[in-house]
Amino acid sequence: MEKILLILNAHKPDVASINFAIRMASLSKTKLTGLFIERTDYEEVSMAQPEAFQYATYFLQTGEVAAIRADINKAVSVLRDECRFAGVELDVIVGEGEPIQQTIYESRFGDYIVVDPDLTFSHSETDVPSHFVREILSRAECPVLLAPKEFVDVDELVFCYDGSASSVFAIKQFTAQLPQFKSKPALLLEVNKSGKVEFNADHKRMMDWLKMHYPSVYYQALKGTAKEELFNYLSLKTKKLVVMGAYGRNMLSTFFRTSHADAIIRMVDLPLFIAHQ
Repeated sequence: MEKILLILNAHKPDVASINFAIRMASLSKTKLTGLFIERTDYEEVSMAQPEAFQYATYFLQTGEVAAIRADINKAVSVLRDECRFAGVELDVIVGEGEPIQQTIYESRFGDYIVVDPDLTFSHSETDVPSHFVREILSRAECPVLLAPKEFVDVDELVFCYDGSASSVFAIKQFTAQLPQFKSKPALLLEVNKSGKVEFNADHKRMMDWLKMHYPSVYYQALKGTAKEELFNYLSLKTKKLVVMGAYGRNMLSTFFRTSHADAIIRMVDLPLFIAHQ
């Protein structure tokens, strides 16, 4: 693995995702590529919000409202300073225009993406995950790692498994792209209608494969629907890294439905690795 792609809004670079991406690059001793997407229009902000000017250039004031635009040099310097301090090599790509298309194009040449689930290029959007992140999750040409707001360490890997090719593909992608976690114990977590261990030939093969890559592997079954039970199981957990496939992409869209997304992201503050075929 050679290229981690960190997506940032040049106007409002997210410090938490920067720190998380640098930690991932440091653990794997690989280069970090920062994709700064710069809006070409102006944003109107209140003069009573000085934090809005931190990474912006002030252009025009009309009463209590000012028109500002991203100062790309300020935003890039934040990432450069943090990478220099951590000893991580950095590449920078500056893009202008349509954020989704730029990100999808760059994803073709990345090993995986790191992104804040809140990342948006809209002045008023409040959805979590944002429309931008939803599109990236379904259309990116490499896996996506959603950054938590707070990251300390990982003491266990949680592989969400439903017997599908998609879930197996995600587990294999994670193992290939983040080998720095191969010393961690791994849980194969399945949700089914009975909640009983239904250990068939496929389960045995999956467990055998995992044991070839991880020192400690165990299996657990939960009763119910994947969306509800995954949330219930993960909501009180810390120091876990969660891996899941797109579940035919229908599961992915259901899991991140607007009515549930805010609670999931707010209460389950864990790194979430998502890959689809």
